[in-house]
Amino acid sequence: KAQEMERKLKEQLQAEYVKIDDLSDGCGQKFEVLTVSPKFEGMPLVDRSRAVHEVLAEEIKTIHAITLKNKTPAQWAAMQSNP
Repeated sequence: KAQEMERKLKEQLQAEYVKIDDLSDGCGQKFEVLTVSPKFEGMPLVDRSRAVHEVLAEEIKTIHAITLKNKTPAQWAAMQSNP
């Protein structure tokens, strides 16, 4: 499931980096998703989340909980230099 979600985010949002953590002890019901995409530039946080939800609509139907972190490449670079 995580690999398919990553593929979709990279394809449909041109994500430069995607990290998906399964926080459900392997049952695949709770995920934390970090997506870094230039498409998020100038986009409010709520719209970024909507975009990710649209891409992952089918997967979200079978997930109990999902936490999204959606960053622009500049925001991601700043996070990397200031951990």
